[in-house]
Amino acid sequence: MEEKRSMEEKRIIEKDNIDIMINMPVPKAILKLAIPTVLSTIVSLIYNLTDTYFIGLLDDPIQLGAVSLAFPVFMVIQAVGNIFGNGAPSYISRCLGMEKEKEARRTSAVSVYVSVAITLVMTVLCLLFMEPILHILGASADTIAPTRSYLYIIVGFSFVMTLQIILPALLRSEGQVQQAVIGMVIGTVLNIILDPIFILVLHQGAAGAAWATIIGNFFAVLYYITIFLKGKTSLSIVPRDFKPSARIFREVLKIGLPNSVSQIIMSFSNILLNNLAVGYGDYVISAYGVAGKLINMVFMITVGYVSGYMPFAGYNYGASKIKRMLSALKFTILSGTCLCLVLLVPFLWLAPAFVRAFTSDAQIIEVGVRFLRAYAWVVPFMAVQMSMMCTFQATGDAVRAMMVNLGRQCLFNIPFLYLFNRLWGLDGLLHAQMGADICTTVLGVLIGIPLLRRLNKMQKQEVEPGC
Repeated sequence: MEEKRSMEEKRIIEKDNIDIMINMPVPKAILKLAIPTVLSTIVSLIYNLTDTYFIGLLDDPIQLGAVSLAFPVFMVIQAVGNIFGNGAPSYISRCLGMEKEKEARRTSAVSVYVSVAITLVMTVLCLLFMEPILHILGASADTIAPTRSYLYIIVGFSFVMTLQIILPALLRSEGQVQQAVIGMVIGTVLNIILDPIFILVLHQGAAGAAWATIIGNFFAVLYYITIFLKGKTSLSIVPRDFKPSARIFREVLKIGLPNSVSQIIMSFSNILLNNLAVGYGDYVISAYGVAGKLINMVFMITVGYVSGYMPFAGYNYGASKIKRMLSALKFTILSGTCLCLVLLVPFLWLAPAFVRAFTSDAQIIEVGVRFLRAYAWVVPFMAVQMSMMCTFQATGDAVRAMMVNLGRQCLFNIPFLYLFNRLWGLDGLLHAQMGADICTTVLGVLIGIPLLRRLNKMQKQEVEPGC
């Protein structure tokens, strides 16, 4: 009886998800998928802001700088999860659109087990080479000890963080965004509760923030595993569905690997920025760490909103409903740009208040505000860049996806860091990411024009794209 009820619930979930993708009016469908994803992103960002906020209450630039220095390693861990967290949903959505459920189940199981295995290998390597890593990150004699303490915990339990990335991504790929958000809320609430206990009561500083993050992630992962094991999804994480194939790896990696490489390069560019910034003083690293939280918040909210469009686009592309997909793209760009204009407000008017919430150091506040004001120029264009990126991913266009992914951090940002720093000093560092994002947006539009022409042609000829 219990198994029968579980199967019935599963059929209802699948029917609801198909209805969203195929029948629901495009604006309503995109908002239904995007808003929970944005909420999930905001919850995730609260994770990071909470750590920085409570460490900021110590009024210790060294502890604040330690978290900023460790951030590139944090990003590399996320990048491992995003290989499959970004690549698998694109392929799964297309397969579900073509009613290939077995392939979707196998893809989800393979993604979970392979990503965890890669993370465990990376954990061993990081622990073995921790000291060289600390020096590469740009840690000074003052910041090296708290940075080491933070990293030992984050790296040691990085497999939990990987699962916390990929499991909700799999749920979102079939439209189960509400369940993805619930898990994020569980983790964030625990993090908010534990941060002041570990940081302020137990006086563990940056290490306390790491423990709070890991414990929050752990309970979020437990919730997601429960969803999968109870059969409330058409996907799978059970060992019997772990059946790797060249096709699965090809389809997942061609989308996920460029994303991951881009994030690793982003981590590398952060390391370069830290090493350039330390020449102006440790306070510049702390300032960028605080300002970077708001920059990352706006960027990730935009990504979260546009990501709601990606499973919709992938499903309709797989189902040969190109007109519906293109309508969704137009709506996402227009509504996403409106969202970006709203997100511009914190940069223009609330920047000083935002930075002061994390530190009272006058130098950190002054440089942090300058970072934010410099980045404000690019915020209105982010939805265009991300919408084109998601379109490339949804259609399986790995080459264009890679060009935009690598363009933002490799092709433009790294050269700009050195060039702008040489030409304009600290002001140059402040404006490097702004210049990189503007150039990447232009690149995304230019290389997207041929794809849009092809999609329009497919719409007229009703060509079936294939999975």
